[in-house]
Amino acid sequence: RPSFRMVRLSFERARLALALTLLGVAQGYAPPSRAAWRADASPARASVHASTPMVPFKVPNSQYSQWVGVYDRMARERILFLGSPLDDTVTNGLIATLLFLENEDRKAPVNLYVNCPGALTKSGFALYDTMRTMAFPIGTLNLGMCAHMGAFICAAGTPGRRTTLPHSRYVLCSPSIVMPEKGEMPTMQAEDIKFEVAEVLKDRDRLVQGYSVLTGQSQAVVQQRLKRDSYFDAEEAKEWGLVDHILQPKTGNKAKSGDAGGFGAFNSAALRVEVTTGGGGGGRGGSGGEYEPQTA
Repeated sequence: RPSFRMVRLSFERARLALALTLLGVAQGYAPPSRAAWRADASPARASVHASTPMVPFKVPNSQYSQWVGVYDRMARERILFLGSPLDDTVTNGLIATLLFLENEDRKAPVNLYVNCPGALTKSGFALYDTMRTMAFPIGTLNLGMCAHMGAFICAAGTPGRRTTLPHSRYVLCSPSIVMPEKGEMPTMQAEDIKFEVAEVLKDRDRLVQGYSVLTGQSQAVVQQRLKRDSYFDAEEAKEWGLVDHILQPKTGNKAKSGDAGGFGAFNSAALRVEVTTGGGGGGRGGSGGEYEPQTA
């Protein structure tokens, strides 16, 4: 039989839990039910919360699989995605992944798929400098829209490995003063404003020099383009030197697995076996080899 001391201790714990619950309700917090916890633990619910598709991944040297984000899964195949504005957080994640992949294999290439509507100038230069220090080649692919530093990063891939889809766009922009989220101009002294403007002009000069090196255009031509936002389609970007190849849909007998463009191709031999056994894709994650690089 439970002793009086144990019963009293249980009662005190229950009273403390009730008091904490009432305090939380008074502050607007509602504890989740058991059903809610079970629903949140499911892979489908987790993918909804994270807004990222979940795919099975078999851990090496293990007979069990686990659910991981599709971007994490593709990173294991040395395919990285830049699909959001490039701020400090996104930049730090990409830099950390590049450093890890270099430590894992210094020779295997890495592909960076870009669909970036904009970026902070300093963050873009941080990623650009890191890409230049990597021992492996880095291929870039413009999936849709690369604006400002997104276009710069896409053009900074290893020469011969910079590709774009046919309907992608590039937008070249000049750096500007970063405004707060509320859009209100911070109160600064005239001397501080002068320093801010001088730093933006230095960033613009760095951007002009970088584009000149990456595209082969003269600095005068680049500077003229950066006076206003300049839009390039795939063909114009190729002519201007922002990209090397345009991926075109394959037709006829060319439409087979293992295309030369390697769009979405996984490098892992184990994964190729899994995909082939699953009955589709030919080692390309189900894409079936639909694109080829346009070299003409």
